[in-house]
Amino acid sequence: NHNYNNNYTMASPEDVSQMASLMLALTQPDTETIRQAEATLKPILKDARCIPALLEVLKGRGVQPNGVRHVSAIILRKRIAGHYAKFDAKSKAELKTEVLGVLANEPERPVRGGVVGIAATIAKMEEQDSSVATNPNAIAASPDSSTGGGWPDLWQFVAAAASDPHPDARELAFWILSETTETIGLHLQAQFQHLSDALFR
Repeated sequence: NHNYNNNYTMASPEDVSQMASLMLALTQPDTETIRQAEATLKPILKDARCIPALLEVLKGRGVQPNGVRHVSAIILRKRIAGHYAKFDAKSKAELKTEVLGVLANEPERPVRGGVVGIAATIAKMEEQDSSVATNPNAIAASPDSSTGGGWPDLWQFVAAAASDPHPDARELAFWILSETTETIGLHLQAQFQHLSDALFR
């Protein structure tokens, strides 16, 4: 069954368990354990099903050690670019919603930083899809590409976080902006002064 090529589906418990074990192995202070885990991971990470499995490990607060979740975030950031185009629009929307949910609720700073990197990578790909879809001189977008608008929910999230009275939320807004400087484009021009006031007051 190759539906994963078009649909973002929940990872099976077996996939999540295997991925969590491999992520744990990568955090061990033993070179041979790490080497074996890397060798096992190599073919798995070429399969789009690794994306939901990595995300489930990342979301496993209280279940997975923070170090395991952090490593999962780092690998997910590196791998998502190669698989993102394989998912259809609905699946991409589900994935983005999951990422924003983790950003909003993750208390561990290293893990939160990893998720910021994932969000920045997705934002860059969404902006590229949007540019292709709106530029008649560009190569035509694939049927599964998002059409137009980039990732407006991310910028709304940033604007809300920038206005939040809690300093951690404002720091998160600044963190996301600093990671998305190449892709932010015109999305926030209208709100720039508001964001500046909120972030640097």
